[in-house]
Amino acid sequence: MKKWWLLLLIVGVYSRSECQTINLAKGKPVVVNPVIPENKPSYLVDGDDETVFYTYPTSLETRMEVDLQGEYAVDRVLLRGFRGDDSLQLYAVNQEGKANLAFQGVLPAQKLISFEPQKMRKLIVTYTPKHNTAMGELEVYAYEPQPVMVNQSGYNTQAVKRFTAPLATDGTPFQVVKAGQQESLYQGTIHGQVGDFTDFNPPGTAEYQIMVNGQTVGKSFPFFIAPYLIERVSYMPALQFMIDDRCWYGNTSLYKPTTENAGCPFLGVAWRDSHQFSFELQALINLYFSNPDAFSIARMPVEGHYEGLREKLPDETPEIVRLIYYAVDIYLRGKVNHTLLKEQLAYFLYAYPMLKQYIPENVYQEARDYLFAIWGDTTNNRWRWHDIDHNANLLQTYTLIGTGKGQFPPGHSIAPNLMLYEVAKREGRDDAKKYWDAAYKQTEWIIAHLDWQDPATTKGQRMNEYVTLQNLGYFLQQYPTVCPKGLANKIADWAKVIIPRGNNLWDFRKYSSSKWVIPDIKPSSDPTFNPNGSFNEPGNIAGFPAAALMAKELIPDKQLQHQLEILAVGQIDNVFGRNPANRHHSYDALSDFEGADLPWFQELEGGAGMLQTVRGVLDGSPKEEMYPYKPYGGDPGHTEGWVTFNTAWIEGIAYRNYDLTHLDVMDEQFQQPIKQVKPSASIGLRLAAPLNLDASTKEKATVAVAKNGNAIGTVDMEEEGTDGLYFNSLVKLDQLTDLKKGDVLTFAYGLGAFARKATVTIR
Repeated sequence: MKKWWLLLLIVGVYSRSECQTINLAKGKPVVVNPVIPENKPSYLVDGDDETVFYTYPTSLETRMEVDLQGEYAVDRVLLRGFRGDDSLQLYAVNQEGKANLAFQGVLPAQKLISFEPQKMRKLIVTYTPKHNTAMGELEVYAYEPQPVMVNQSGYNTQAVKRFTAPLATDGTPFQVVKAGQQESLYQGTIHGQVGDFTDFNPPGTAEYQIMVNGQTVGKSFPFFIAPYLIERVSYMPALQFMIDDRCWYGNTSLYKPTTENAGCPFLGVAWRDSHQFSFELQALINLYFSNPDAFSIARMPVEGHYEGLREKLPDETPEIVRLIYYAVDIYLRGKVNHTLLKEQLAYFLYAYPMLKQYIPENVYQEARDYLFAIWGDTTNNRWRWHDIDHNANLLQTYTLIGTGKGQFPPGHSIAPNLMLYEVAKREGRDDAKKYWDAAYKQTEWIIAHLDWQDPATTKGQRMNEYVTLQNLGYFLQQYPTVCPKGLANKIADWAKVIIPRGNNLWDFRKYSSSKWVIPDIKPSSDPTFNPNGSFNEPGNIAGFPAAALMAKELIPDKQLQHQLEILAVGQIDNVFGRNPANRHHSYDALSDFEGADLPWFQELEGGAGMLQTVRGVLDGSPKEEMYPYKPYGGDPGHTEGWVTFNTAWIEGIAYRNYDLTHLDVMDEQFQQPIKQVKPSASIGLRLAAPLNLDASTKEKATVAVAKNGNAIGTVDMEEEGTDGLYFNSLVKLDQLTDLKKGDVLTFAYGLGAFARKATVTIR
C-alpha cells in the first residue's frame, strides 16, 4: 500500500501542517518559453528522473513558470538533478501577481535553495545557459510551523519507536493515528523534542501517522508498523547494491589484473570504487550467517550474472553465497596482498564449513594455501588507495590509528587472527598459537592505549568505526574466560562515552560534545581545508548498529543496553528520514526503499563507482550546517555513494538480525521455558527471527539440532499466523533421535558467531 491518501491531497486542498510532506510542484501546470518540440515542459514536474527537460544556448534565456494552484508560504526550492552552472533566478509570485526575487546567481553545488518563507502562487525560474543543460526535477516545499520527522518506512513491532518534533516544547501532546484518519490510537507527550511510542504495538502490518498538537498541528509522513519491518525493507536493496556494483557487472571473463592495476574497469578490486578497507567479504558472510533462511532462493531468487568465474555453483545456491564466492574467486585470481584484503579471506576460511554445501572444497584449499603463505608478508605490494604506510605482517601489534577516511580502524586484525587460529587447529598445523598470540597482544594494546574520549578512535573512523567494536566483541563473545583482562570493561567504557553523545533530539550519536558530524580531515595547510566542514557519513550512521548492538550483547547493565538500543534504532531512523533534512539518505529511495517519501537531494554523476543505475545506494547524509535543526542554513553538502558505506550498512543489518533473534525451548503448550524433559516428551520450540518477509504468507524457518554437540538434523518451523513475530514447532523428542538420561539437545538458528542457541537436558 503506497500512501494513497497523499495522492488525494495533491489534487485537493492542503493544510499548512501537511505541506512539508508534499512537493507542491509535482504534476502542476507548467509553461516554458521558448517552446521546443519533444522537450516537454511537464518533464520538470512529473516526478520521474528518467524524463529530463533541457535548456539550450540557442535561447538567450529560458523561462519556466509553475502554477502551484494555491498560495503557500514557500521556503525551499530544490532543483533535483540540475546539471547547470550558469546564471539562474527564482521568483515567488503571490496571489496578487507580485513577483519577489527569492534567489539570483549560479546555483550552488547542493542544489537546494532555502529562504525565509515567501507567499507563492507561482514559481518562475529563468536560466541563461551557455551549454545544453539538464534541468532535472523542480520541487517546491512550504514552510512547516510544526515539523514531525519519522522513519519514513516505519518501525518494528515490539521495538523502540521514536520521532522528532524539532520545534515542539516539552509537554506538547501527540497522537498516533491510522494514516489519513483522525481517531487517536495512542497518546503521549514530547520531551526534549522527542516523542516515544515504543509501547504502541498493534498486530500485523498497517500504516500510521504521528499528529503533534502544539500551537499548530503537525503531521508526519505515513509509516508502517509491522513485525521486522526494517528488515523487510532493507534486505533486498542491501543485496541488490552488492549485485549491481560489481566490477564488470558480474562478467569476469576479461579479468586480467596486474601488480599495478586491479583489473576493474573503474577503481576497485571486486566492486567498483571498493578499497582495501571496504570489507565486502566479511559483511556478506555476516549478513548471511545472521539470518540464513532469509536469503534462500525461495525468498530471494537470483538476479545477478556470474560469468567467467572458475566454478559453477549448484542451482540452489543463494545469491548472497554466490556473491561470497565471486569475491573469493576474484581475490585469489588477483593474488590480493594487502593487509585488509588478506583479512577478508580469513573470514572465508573460517566460515567455509558452513558454506561447503555450495562452494567446492578446492576453492577452500586454494584460499587456505595462499593465505597462510602470505599472512606474515611485510609489504603491501598490490593495489592501495587512500592508504597509510604500515607493515603488512598481520602477526604484529598495530599501534597505528587510521584517519577520518576510515582506512585503518583499530583492532581490525583481532578477529581474523582468531579465525586463522581456529582454521590452523582444524588443519592440524603446528603454528596455531602464533595467530592467537597476535590477536591477544593486539587486544591488550587497545585496552591499554585506545582513548574513547578522543573522537578519532570512535566516529572519527568514519564508516568503519564498527570494525573496532566488532573485533573486540568477537574476542569476548567467543573466548569469554580466556580473553585479555579488562576487555569487558573496555567495551562498557565505550558505551558510557558514546551514550551521552547521542542524548539529543535526533537520538543521533554526535562526533563529540560540540560537533555533530565527522570534520574535514585535510591538513590545515591544504587550501581546500574547511575548519567548519564535515564529511559525507551515511556509512557511519548506517553501520553504527553493528557497534552498538555488539556492545549491548556483552554489557550486563540493563540501562546501558536500553540506551544502546535507542541509539542503534535512532541511526537507522536517520538513514530513513528522521533527520534535519527530513530525507532518506538514498537519491533513489522512492524506487529502491519501500515506504520512503522524500529522497536525498542529489547523486554524484559519474565517479569511480558509476552508481547512477545501482540499486540501494546510500548517497548522502545531513552535514554539520543542518544540525541541530536549521532548515534555512542547511547545506546538503557533498554527496557521493560508496560501496564502503553500504558494507557498513550491511554489517549494521547483520547485528540487528542477531539482536532480534531468540530461540526458546518451552513446554508443549508454549507457556513456560523448560530446561529438563523426559525423553518421551514433546517440547515447544519457538523462534523469533526476521523471517516474516511476506505479510500475506505463512512462512517457514529451519532450526538445526545437535545431540551432545553432534549434528543430528533439523526441525521445520512455521510462522504464527501470516504476519507474526514467532515461528513455532511442536517437537516429539523420541522421533528426533534415541535419547538417554543426561543427553543434551541443542537447537540453533543462525551460523557461526551469529547462532542463537537453546538447550534442553534429558532427565
